[in-house]
Amino acid sequence: MREAITLPGQHAKYYSDIVKAKGTLVFLAGQVGWDENGTWAPDFASQLELSLENMKTALHAAGATIDDVVKVNAYLVDVRYGDEFNEVYARYFKTDRPVRTRVQAAMLARDCLVEIDVIAVIDDA
Repeated sequence: MREAITLPGQHAKYYSDIVKAKGTLVFLAGQVGWDENGTWAPDFASQLELSLENMKTALHAAGATIDDVVKVNAYLVDVRYGDEFNEVYARYFKTDRPVRTRVQAAMLARDCLVEIDVIAVIDDA
């Protein structure tokens, strides 16, 4: 269904250079680090983990899993969280990682430190 492709001669990354996919597209709106009560997780790493857990829950509702994700857009309130982002991200996307864009976005929701949206591809069947 999806194939991660790394360009020759490239060093190891937290994302793939190219992902080739075939199937039905699933578009997931931005997921943030707050719980079902609308309470924000207390710090960047906790918000990112909760964002990713919320992402997994939303994907499941669409009949997809984290392994079906082909594209990730990550919006960080401050790019200085980059190393911390990569450490948490690597625990969720272990191999054949999706294509990823990570940008600084100062206009996230109040108290939001990170937001993630994804595109997944699932089997047509």
